[in-house]
Amino acid sequence: MSSNEIDRKIAVIFVADVVGYSKHMEKEEDATLKSYSTCERILNNLLEKYKGKIFNTAGDSVLAEFSSAVNAVECGVAFQNEIREKNEKDALDVKLEFRIGINMGDVVSKGGNFLGDGVNIAARLEALAQPGGITISKSVYDFVVPKTKITFNDLGVQKVKQNEFHAYDVLLDKSQKRIIKKKNNFPTLLISGICAFVIVIAGVLFYLNNAFMKDDSYKQSASSQVSDKPILLIKPFKMLAKNPGFDYIASGFTGYLNNTLSQIPRIDVLPEATASHIAKNNLTNEQIRDQYNVDFIVEANIQISGEKIRISSKISNTVQKKVVSSENYEMSENQIFEYQDRIVELVLQKMSVRDAPVGRRISENPEVYKKHLIAYGHFINWTPDGHYKAEKIWKELVQIEPENHSLSQMLGWLLQQKVALGLSNDPVADFTAGLEIALTNIKSEPTSIDPLTLAATMEGYLGKHEEACNRLPLMHDLLTRKMRESIHVAMVGYINQNCEEYNKAIELYEHVFNRSPYFPAWIRYYYVYALLASDQLEKA
Repeated sequence: MSSNEIDRKIAVIFVADVVGYSKHMEKEEDATLKSYSTCERILNNLLEKYKGKIFNTAGDSVLAEFSSAVNAVECGVAFQNEIREKNEKDALDVKLEFRIGINMGDVVSKGGNFLGDGVNIAARLEALAQPGGITISKSVYDFVVPKTKITFNDLGVQKVKQNEFHAYDVLLDKSQKRIIKKKNNFPTLLISGICAFVIVIAGVLFYLNNAFMKDDSYKQSASSQVSDKPILLIKPFKMLAKNPGFDYIASGFTGYLNNTLSQIPRIDVLPEATASHIAKNNLTNEQIRDQYNVDFIVEANIQISGEKIRISSKISNTVQKKVVSSENYEMSENQIFEYQDRIVELVLQKMSVRDAPVGRRISENPEVYKKHLIAYGHFINWTPDGHYKAEKIWKELVQIEPENHSLSQMLGWLLQQKVALGLSNDPVADFTAGLEIALTNIKSEPTSIDPLTLAATMEGYLGKHEEACNRLPLMHDLLTRKMRESIHVAMVGYINQNCEEYNKAIELYEHVFNRSPYFPAWIRYYYVYALLASDQLEKA
């Protein structure tokens, strides 16, 4: 072949990339590298088995060539299944996930590397894939579908940058089913919600800027980090004196707090090994904040006197540079479990992530309460996987406490999410079922805001706009007469926005920001849309 000739061929291109690799490296470099090395060995073994060959790597990305589309897809499925199994069993702090894109097309061979649209589209498919998922082109699908029992989800024609292609997800489990592009058949009241997600890029920019708003109307400190997922450090609890037979208390409290709070998806808890390292080196709160981006620190001293146990606890906010809680507890040995739950609840309250104001929570059963918080964390992730996990937990809890209207209410909100995520086969039926839950709960608790907001939301989706907006006076009255939790204020703001009462919505959203700086991120999207709709462009 002359030097002027171009070496072209048809190839199956397989692209795999780590999800959030840079963030993992920033947080736990050694553990990330160790975990990636293990994943790399798994992939290399599978490439050998399925006759794939790596032709390029770029840090955390791998590009491989296959001669068989079936082999490429089966390799991807085997790899994602092994990574999932590894993460479920692995004790490492860093559990990596991958996205995979597979395309078959024309490529140019140059110096052992491949270039051209065949590679570019594979890379676009990888970017389109879900964490832990595989997305393939139609050219691959047509070869694979008659030869395997793998289930696929048709995503339709997608356009990413300059490339347009028909894409399919490989369904490793039903939670990965999604709709990326679909015709809008819902009522006009949904326009504000749809437009809000169009400005998701603005939300990303907010996260990149520590000062979300800097004018006087936003009363939160401009130096504070705006995030809906605060980072928590639990320092090992200290025994102030040696007390044979009671040494287990300090480790027991520390371990329980770590284990319980780590299960709450709305919080990032530093690993116990990191906490021990920090305590051993006597780092100041400022150093902890700078080096580990920690927002809150929990620490405590324990004293034993006869049969009495005294715990002096302290919760510090490193952003505000102040102690937000200082409590002393006296208990007997048989009350330890009760006070462990009390401290957990206090931490959640001070971090502004608990579900209710002081004196009330969704259940007095500690186990139900904890599982509800876990379900809620999955719910607000707004993903199919999170939806199914939340649904499973809440259905179990409703079986335990069938008269708990707050729990049944969450099943109503799940029906809204089910439609929004494209998981519903009959949106009208699901909205109607959600409205029935709300109306039942309104009869039982006529002065509760939550069922009112659920009813108004479902009525809006069903085109009953007048009924939805007519509920606003009662909601405002209840907010005025009673101290309400931030989620209620936010949802009343959302109903105001859907009823085109933008200035009132903005007022309520800003109230939430001041009260709960770590409130879930969705409120910021709606806040910006309300600002745009009311011509407050500079502020938006």
